[in-house]
Amino acid sequence: MPFFYSLPLLRYLMLLSILLATSLCTHGQGYAEGISLSYELLPLKLTNNAAQTFRADVYRASLIVPAFTSADSIRTLLMGVSLEALHFDGERPGFAVGNVYGLTPIIGYRWRTSPHLELTALALPGLNSDLRAVMAEDVTWGGVARAVYRTTPQLAYRLTIGYRQQFYGPQYVLLLGLDWHPAARWRVFGDLPTALTLSYTPTQRVNVGFNLTGINTAYRLLSGNQYFQYQQGSYGLFAESYLSSHWAFRFTTAYSVTRRFDIYSRNDQWSATIDYVGLGKAPTPLNPTIDKGVAFRFALSYRVLDK
Repeated sequence: MPFFYSLPLLRYLMLLSILLATSLCTHGQGYAEGISLSYELLPLKLTNNAAQTFRADVYRASLIVPAFTSADSIRTLLMGVSLEALHFDGERPGFAVGNVYGLTPIIGYRWRTSPHLELTALALPGLNSDLRAVMAEDVTWGGVARAVYRTTPQLAYRLTIGYRQQFYGPQYVLLLGLDWHPAARWRVFGDLPTALTLSYTPTQRVNVGFNLTGINTAYRLLSGNQYFQYQQGSYGLFAESYLSSHWAFRFTTAYSVTRRFDIYSRNDQWSATIDYVGLGKAPTPLNPTIDKGVAFRFALSYRVLDK
């Protein structure tokens, strides 16, 4: 049987989660980024209708903190939450999506087996829906495991594998990453093909650079037993400033080389997806194609040095 959420209650719970995240994260030690809040503006245009423009507003908040740490700091229980809301505004014939939401509780375990090797496992259940009528099938399950091997203080390699149920079909995760400091003011880090950042530090409180970011997720829609896929890969330039020793504000302007905002019938899916690559016959969108274009992102995060 479906159960219902009111949007005012949802907004209250999201705000409460963010406030709790802020208070909890000030006590979190050993994490590069314990809390992140962001807003992204996406000007959009239908491919076959140059005069028909609209926009998407994307709000995100995430938190991950140590719930328990062993006395020797080798083992840590991690807990957190990730929240997301997409709002589409403006005339968009053939594209009926208005608002979709994502909620992902996070629970995990981190184990530093040696000074060189660290292992982390995260369970990632998720609720992705337009929340018009939430049902058990809106909840998806997934998880990832990551190994980090540090060869020198300036270089570490990462391998992430995982699985996630998606409305467009099963998604397998395979990410190769690194964290490299080739020089005092330079840093390269990320997990390809999802994220990569090249950062330069001209002053103690300012960073500038280039980044690649990607997302590939989906939401169940009540209307017509459908789902909505949100896939985007963008290259951008960023500038960020530390407002204090822990709080950093970043502005990014980017261009989406891949942009997919598509509605599909519930049973029209990929056989499987590896990160962004679909396997088998592609599902058929029910809406007009949306052009690639620019994106603007503002982010505020609380950071602490990894010990």
